[in-house]
Amino acid sequence: MKVMEKKKQSIVEQIANVLIINGGFLDNPGLYNGEMGLVLFFARYARHTRNDLYMAYCSELIEKIQQIVHQDTPINYTQGLTGIGSAIEYLVQNQYFEVDTDEILEDFDKRIFFTFNLAYLPVDLTIDVLRYVNWRLSGNSTQKDKIRRYVLPQIEKVLARNQNSDYDVPDQFSNSIMPAGFEDKTMNHCLELISTNQFWNMDLGLYDGLAGWGMALMTELDNDNSWFSLFSY
Repeated sequence: MKVMEKKKQSIVEQIANVLIINGGFLDNPGLYNGEMGLVLFFARYARHTRNDLYMAYCSELIEKIQQIVHQDTPINYTQGLTGIGSAIEYLVQNQYFEVDTDEILEDFDKRIFFTFNLAYLPVDLTIDVLRYVNWRLSGNSTQKDKIRRYVLPQIEKVLARNQNSDYDVPDQFSNSIMPAGFEDKTMNHCLELISTNQFWNMDLGLYDGLAGWGMALMTELDNDNSWFSLFSY
């Protein structure tokens, strides 16, 4: 293995050690800055290292997320239900877990699709719901027909009213470019932070945190960028 690759592997291992010690103290279930981002990291790290112990830790985190998600949890993508649910669909569709998404996401579907009057949501939240809809429709859900008949028409009404807005409407999952917010997580930047002792003071989460650094470095090592699809906007 080349010297630079060994350094990258070492940094990813250090990140994993910090996250597994401290990750359980997060009280945020969200994808960007919370525990769902850690699930994404450890699922990827388990596959990268071929160590199933990390998948067991992922399962524990998902159980905790299900316990701390409550009626007041927002539906937005970065910190709330739509992001968490989309990440679960991603993990199942990419064979990290073998579970029935209709079962694990049943409460998510009810709260996202039927608790709110979707036709009158702000456009930014409507687009977040659409991201979740796209993931549900791309999987093996038995709820696809219901989603197409009852959910999509309401989303289309909002988008039609706001067709001149500046929001980017998601229409696909393919993206070969490092998502915004992750592109600066390069090897040289990692080494610089370590040398100035800033590395250990970073947030733990996926976006602008240690989990994101680890994901970006693993992508540099194995070229698996499928997780970009969660951030393809």
